Amino acid sequence: MSLVHREGARPTVNASGPAGDVVTRSAVELTALMRSGELSPVEVADAFLARAQHAQQALNPFTFVFAEEARAAALRSEQRLREDPDGCGALEGLPVAIKELTPVAGQPHTLASLAFKDHMAEVTDPAVQRLLAAGGMIHARTNTPEFGCASVTDNLLFGETLNPWDPSRGTAGSSGGAAAALAAHATPLAQGTDAAGSLRLPAAACGIVGMKPSHGVVPMRTPGYLETCNHNGPMARDVADLRLMFDVMAGPDPAQLSGVRPVDDVTTRVDLRGIRIGLIDAMGDLDVDADVVAHLHASARLLEQAGAVVEQVQFPWSYGRLFDVAKRVFAQYYGPLVRQAVEAGSELTDYALAFSESMVDLTDDWRVRLHAREEAAALHRRLGELFARSDFLLLPTLAAPAYPAGDHFVDHGPVVEGREQPDRWIVGFTIPFNLTSACPVVSVPTGLSRDGLPTAAQVVARPFHDYSAISVAEQLEQMLDR
Repeated sequence: MSLVHREGARPTVNASGPAGDVVTRSAVELTALMRSGELSPVEVADAFLARAQHAQQALNPFTFVFAEEARAAALRSEQRLREDPDGCGALEGLPVAIKELTPVAGQPHTLASLAFKDHMAEVTDPAVQRLLAAGGMIHARTNTPEFGCASVTDNLLFGETLNPWDPSRGTAGSSGGAAAALAAHATPLAQGTDAAGSLRLPAAACGIVGMKPSHGVVPMRTPGYLETCNHNGPMARDVADLRLMFDVMAGPDPAQLSGVRPVDDVTTRVDLRGIRIGLIDAMGDLDVDADVVAHLHASARLLEQAGAVVEQVQFPWSYGRLFDVAKRVFAQYYGPLVRQAVEAGSELTDYALAFSESMVDLTDDWRVRLHAREEAAALHRRLGELFARSDFLLLPTLAAPAYPAGDHFVDHGPVVEGREQPDRWIVGFTIPFNLTSACPVVSVPTGLSRDGLPTAAQVVARPFHDYSAISVAEQLEQMLDR
């Protein structure tokens, strides 16, 4: 079970929509029902397409919906299940939503920007290829900020995505459309990307689960300068569904020398008795919402009751130092991209322009790139010191529940615990694990705030212990559901 399934904890835009008896089932349940013949892939596709239409009107999570193509794919899945069920993939007949930033050959690939509104992808991302090979069908593309460079899912091409728990709130970003679609039960699974928290932050804001894998475990087509920090990852409504999707996406790609396997596997179940968990509830001078902290500590107590040894630890760097390094990394990609769009005369979002302008002095100096790599290596060593005395880390995903829609936070941050936060505050707890990208991280919902909005925590494991992170997150999810 997950937060979006708990009795009395339902998003506003959720079970009130059409096809509730089908779309509220988990991906694991749906695959079993289709294999047994109790449901057909066509019935599943029609149910999620109906819910997608309902969610689109209320929340705008999608950039494109492919109804005709999804129904045709469902018919092919139906035939395969009838003729050779044992030969079918793990996702046979399941709709999967793909992020607008991710290329799929023959589909629009706009980067959510007017500058690329007519661009069509010529290649398919390798992780998407695996989802399709496993029998998944792409029924929709999900919304994102322009170029994925903001913590708000809004752009001039498709508009803003709203939060299913409260449509006056945003979804965070940049995989905000995916998170909203999952929480609204408009897709059973969604692919996201994460270069600074882009997958985990919307998961936290929308009460679903999301995973940033260890770097290289899930293959990805990504711009060169983002290769060291960007990740493909699964998003789902509960951890069992997340594991199902991750197991399809993970594994070496012959075309990518960085492709590796986790050191554990899908059968891994971590025995919580005696494991050491480092609890981090602060990040320098960033304020953290009281409900987020309370739910984090409640989660830690549950893990203690299950036998874990929890020790409070301090994060070794300040937020200011983290974001300074991040700017140096991102400048090499976003700076030239925005300049290209400006030179072409395209209208850009205020946040894309502001982000680029803040990096104007960082894009062409090799010393900037060298300094960023040196700092990332230093952070990697400091995290190693934390893991010398901890098996896992537990810390907030998002420092506060979802903030009001309509604000891009270009020259200010939101108010948390009565104080305005610094620029790009939102990535404070997530970006360390992109700058040092070997650690797998699962974001899992921890409860609801006093305003009825989701809170979340991150379970961080040692490098390449991806299934171990999933196991601890799943056990925490189960304890929170009791």
